[in-house]
Amino acid sequence: MLLLAACAPAIPQIPPAEAITSAGEAMLKQTTFHFKIDLSGAAVYLNRATSLQLRSAEGDFARPDRMGVHLKVIAAVAAAELDMIALGNEQYLTNILTGGWEPLPPEFGFNPAVMFDPQVGLEQLLKAGLDDPRWIGVESIDGASVYHLQGGLDGARLQGMSGGLISRQSLVADLWVDSRSGLPIKAEIVDPGDNPEKPTTWTFTFSSYGKTVNIAAPDVK
Repeated sequence: MLLLAACAPAIPQIPPAEAITSAGEAMLKQTTFHFKIDLSGAAVYLNRATSLQLRSAEGDFARPDRMGVHLKVIAAVAAAELDMIALGNEQYLTNILTGGWEPLPPEFGFNPAVMFDPQVGLEQLLKAGLDDPRWIGVESIDGASVYHLQGGLDGARLQGMSGGLISRQSLVADLWVDSRSGLPIKAEIVDPGDNPEKPTTWTFTFSSYGKTVNIAAPDVK
């Protein structure tokens, strides 16, 4: 036990604000990464007219604006899974009924690629910093030592990144940074929305930074 404690990294002797900013800058320099987004708590509606709820998203992102993502949603009648490809201004989605590829319908209401847009995405948000940042401690995720930080966040700053799916209220954001690379491994944003007793928690996890990915336009029929 004493040996393990001696080998564990200590919290760096730098201000937490600097650590958060550095994590955002490090992520912006990465050309590709794998991501997963999980939502829990109050439902997040991609489109209230169709009652389509987002439950999770997982895929690969390649700069500047290419994304291949698998979405799990809840439709009006049942749960469903969709695939989506974003190539700059071109977005494609599999039809919820036929499974065939088609251009992203305007009423879909959300393009996940904006989550990592270099101007309004998560990386830029971290680079700009959190309110009242603080160190939480050193933890372990999948066997890797990570630094856990926390800070406040004005929801208005998240409107571009979330496509309006996150409220404009004051939020709490947690960040876990790899102790060796300085890259974000996990981020969590708690959105109180209209019901603080049942908030929505957005959990982002990141891996496979710099791996080769091939994201191409699908065969649209």
